[in-house]
Amino acid sequence: MSTRPGPLITRTTAGAGHIAVFLAHWAGGHTVSEEELLRRIIKARADAHAEAVDEHQREARRAHKKATKLRRIAAEDGGLVPAAQSDLTRAEHDARRHEAALEALGDFEITDIDPGQVTHLRKRYAVLRCTALALPVAGVVAGSWLLDGVVLLVSTLGVVTACWLRGNTPFELSVRPVPAELLSATARLVLEPAEEDEAEPEPIEADDLGAWRQTLRRFVEHAVAQAHLEKKGGVLAVDLLQRLQASGLHLDKAPDAFPAVLRSADIPVKKISVDGTKALGVQYTDLTSALGRLPQLPVHLVPDLTQKTGQPQPLPQKGP
Repeated sequence: MSTRPGPLITRTTAGAGHIAVFLAHWAGGHTVSEEELLRRIIKARADAHAEAVDEHQREARRAHKKATKLRRIAAEDGGLVPAAQSDLTRAEHDARRHEAALEALGDFEITDIDPGQVTHLRKRYAVLRCTALALPVAGVVAGSWLLDGVVLLVSTLGVVTACWLRGNTPFELSVRPVPAELLSATARLVLEPAEEDEAEPEPIEADDLGAWRQTLRRFVEHAVAQAHLEKKGGVLAVDLLQRLQASGLHLDKAPDAFPAVLRSADIPVKKISVDGTKALGVQYTDLTSALGRLPQLPVHLVPDLTQKTGQPQPLPQKGP
């Protein structure tokens, strides 16, 4: 007698596995890209800076207004009583203090973002989403305990039906695009110059432009060589941009515009498939043709082929 499960059980089990993988991907906050997290951190810093500037400006205007009023009263009455004189001194002191705070704040500037802050923000997303997933389960348990066991039965049938409907079709585990309002907000805060005068941009020297391209080409070469070592045909452009932005580079670049940046550095870009995802990227064979040699690995990933198992290694000899 065969003990092989029937097609109904097989389909339901496969659907349950696909739904579990999707829920874990969503609940872990992996649908949010590194770029979005970086931009949200930058926007939060900019909003806090703007709020502090507005508060000090408001308090400074209030102190100046009060001091001006007391000086006018002193000019009209030929002096102030001791209490009013103390108020004038305090107002002038407050005005100087808030002006010093405004000078210390200055213009908003982006500082280096610790990767731990990005990880912490992703964990906060994960906590909120896990809580959202736990609420329906807690509701079913409470309803079954307080109302009737039919609640548990109906919920179980609903879950089984959803797993059967999903069947052998897996979910596409993707990353959501960065919201347009976040892109526009961070573009105004980060990309536009702080000064409003339309000064002509300083020309970039040829040496600086060559160094920028060389740095980008070296980074892409190491990433593609590492992907080839992991049995992958290449690296997607969006993945390259996320790694660069995690290091604080190219924060002003959008995923749609980054392939043009790669092409400007003479890096071949075309539509490739990596782990089932088809998008623009850099393929190993194309990069090899462009470089005229095999892409080189980073130093810490180069395998040591000098040691052989079972053979003793010679002791290092001291130089003369």
